[in-house]
Amino acid sequence: MSELLLVRGSMPVRSAVKTQTTYQSYRADLKRDFHGACGYCGDEDVRVDAVVFHIDHFAPKSRFPDLAVSYGNLVYACRYCNLSKSDHWIGNDAGVHNDGNRGFVDPCAEDYEQHLERLASGRIVGKTELGRYILGRLKLNLLRHELLWQARRARKLRDEVNRLLGELEALGQGDSSGHHELLKRYRSLNEAIEDYELRAYG
Repeated sequence: MSELLLVRGSMPVRSAVKTQTTYQSYRADLKRDFHGACGYCGDEDVRVDAVVFHIDHFAPKSRFPDLAVSYGNLVYACRYCNLSKSDHWIGNDAGVHNDGNRGFVDPCAEDYEQHLERLASGRIVGKTELGRYILGRLKLNLLRHELLWQARRARKLRDEVNRLLGELEALGQGDSSGHHELLKRYRSLNEAIEDYELRAYG
C-alpha cells in the first residue's frame, strides 16, 4: 500500500487581523497564515512571483458580495486552484460549503485532510466522495502539483546534504571521503535542477 501524506505541508490557520477595506490588503496576512502556500494544493509561492498567487473568495464574492472583505472567507491560493474553482458554489447559502458529496471544504477546517491526501509520489487523491469532487473541480491531479511537491522534498534533502558536507569538512574528511565527493555531486545536480525550476516557474 502506498504511503499517505498530508496534502499541504502545514495546516493554514487564519489569525485575528486588523480589518481592511479591500481584500487585496490582506495579502501579507494570508501569506503568513497559509505559510506561503496554496490553501488547496499546498504549492508554495517561492517558485512564482507572490503577486501571481491569488486571493480566493471561498464563498464567491460574485454570489456573496457581503463576504468580499471578510478575512474568514479568504484563501491564499495558486492561480491554478483559484481559476479552477472560480465562482462555483453548490447552493445559495454561503454557510453551506457542501452537501457531503459535492462542494468544498474550507482549507482551514480540520476536516480538510479527511477528504484529500497525498501519495508518496506527490499525487493528490480523494479519500471520500466529497474529496474526489474537490479533486476534480480544482484539478488537484495536475502533474505540476506532484512535481512541485517533489521539488520541495528535494530542497529539504539538499539542505540535509549541505549539513552533512559541513560536518565532514569540520572533521577534516572533506578531501579524502568518497561520501563527501558523492554528496558534492548530488548538491551540484540539485542546484542545476533548482536553477531550471526557477526559470521554468519563476
